[in-house]
Amino acid sequence: MSESERVMWMPQGEQKDGLSLVRATVLGPVVAMMRRLDADPAFALGLHGLSEEQVLNPAEFIPHDTVYAALASIADITRPDICALAGQQTDLLKFLPRGALLGQSVTLGDFFTRFTQIVSKESNAVSFRLLIEEEHAYFTTSRNFEPEVSPGHSDAFLVGIWISLLHRVLDFRWDPTQVVLRLCDPTLLPEQFHGVRGIKCNNRGFSIRFPAAWLSLPIKPELLVNHDNDIEEPVQVDVPLDYLEGFEILVRSRLSDPALTVSEAARMCSITTKVLNKRLSSYGTTASKVINRLRMEKASELLTTSDHSIKEIAQLVGLSETSALTRAFTRNFGISPKDWRNKEAQEAQIAGAPAD
Repeated sequence: MSESERVMWMPQGEQKDGLSLVRATVLGPVVAMMRRLDADPAFALGLHGLSEEQVLNPAEFIPHDTVYAALASIADITRPDICALAGQQTDLLKFLPRGALLGQSVTLGDFFTRFTQIVSKESNAVSFRLLIEEEHAYFTTSRNFEPEVSPGHSDAFLVGIWISLLHRVLDFRWDPTQVVLRLCDPTLLPEQFHGVRGIKCNNRGFSIRFPAAWLSLPIKPELLVNHDNDIEEPVQVDVPLDYLEGFEILVRSRLSDPALTVSEAARMCSITTKVLNKRLSSYGTTASKVINRLRMEKASELLTTSDHSIKEIAQLVGLSETSALTRAFTRNFGISPKDWRNKEAQEAQIAGAPAD
């Protein structure tokens, strides 16, 4: 890095060995745009094992490649530039993490700096940074993994957010010739994109270059708001950095699916079963053991807290037969599901009995 280049902020200490995850709500604005175009997102999301419930749940994390694939399916069903359009119309105070804090920004530079400090808690595999080199500022993102699926639509969405923000802040001073935009697939941008043309680059991230003087321009909260957007501000649940924790999150999201096998779990992680088990071996476990443990934990919870029949509980944890649940449950806990439920009920009754 030259002496003339100054890094304003860059997330530090990222864990590159963790499972590449991002909050599922990143799909929210594009799903909302899909509905505004009178298209049902259920099919496009279902192709990738997702649901609208997941997309609206700020505690759900999914692999980046799943996001990229889902966005591509949505674009195939609607229009190629839907992600960029959704980015342009996103309410930043509701969509971006800790929007209330971002809304306190005084200048454009203040906003970018606050954002880069916050966003490291949203993804464990993608980082943002703001740099200043002489008269130019650079806002960039970089992936520390090689995507299995093109991130073109994801980059178009993010670029839609940031170019539109610059345009609103500059207002009558906007000069698109001062902006140099690089992203992996410029064809996914609208034809009229505030006069900005994209330059093709690799799939490891996008960059926006603009005059450094723009960073000192004042920013007002109303420039960040889109009242037509109904995405709630995310709750503050940080992205899991631990590989096992990330894998457990993915398994729980598909726990009721009988098709959740070890090979399917590996596919969700974009790796082979051999690599998955090798990574889990450092935790003293395997993919099969994790899936079984989480299914049994969920089954014991449902037996204790719900009125579901044992057959229904078997289905809710991805087992098609009651006998399969009974065998697995007995093997794990040394007691049948029926006896477990009776024991828990007796203990609850004793605990609730009035003292003599």
